Amino acid sequence: MYKGVLLTGLAAGVGLMSASYLRRRALASAPRLTGIIPIVTPYIDIETAEGVLAVMERLPEARVTVVLHTLGGCVTACVMIANALRQFSDSTAVVPYMAISGGTLIALSAKHLEMGGRASLSAVDPQIMGQRVKHLAESKDQPSIAALAREYDASMRRYVRDRLSEFLPNDRLGPAMELFMGEHAPHEWPIQRPEVEALGIAVVPAASHWSEFVDSHRGRVW
Repeated sequence: MYKGVLLTGLAAGVGLMSASYLRRRALASAPRLTGIIPIVTPYIDIETAEGVLAVMERLPEARVTVVLHTLGGCVTACVMIANALRQFSDSTAVVPYMAISGGTLIALSAKHLEMGGRASLSAVDPQIMGQRVKHLAESKDQPSIAALAREYDASMRRYVRDRLSEFLPNDRLGPAMELFMGEHAPHEWPIQRPEVEALGIAVVPAASHWSEFVDSHRGRVW
């Protein structure tokens, strides 16, 4: 966990993806990298981001596919991966089952989105010590926490609006911001494919082999 600021409500004690595994795999197989990066982990931390960025740095083409199965994680880590993903001219995010919180932020940063028929995204508003920043922003008892909450809330709103404005017209931005900033639902409330498509976001059905791909990786880290 990084400064207690998360894009998910999970406690820090959950199992973590092995970033060293990602780095070893990237370095060992650099000549035959396929451009497919699994982000299959309950929690995305700084080490996870480091491993993903290491793989991205060694890809032979400006093309990448990230396969997401996660409950989110550290704001900094998720934004770093999202930023890197946005630099690819051809990028795809595949969500066979779930990409919650920070996973949604990463998924929305790809040029193309694929979701399983029962897959879910969620809101991306940050949390501090398990509480949503929008609820902490007006706290009178902890002014320093409230100030930090306002900074994270404003930063995430700018980031999400900037990304959504790349592929949504102005009249769709308001509803999309409400949905992905969790204005009318709990932070981890599932957002399914029809809701995403209703916003005007293009979603391609994920092929069944991606579920099998996630299943083959999940046992290592979940």
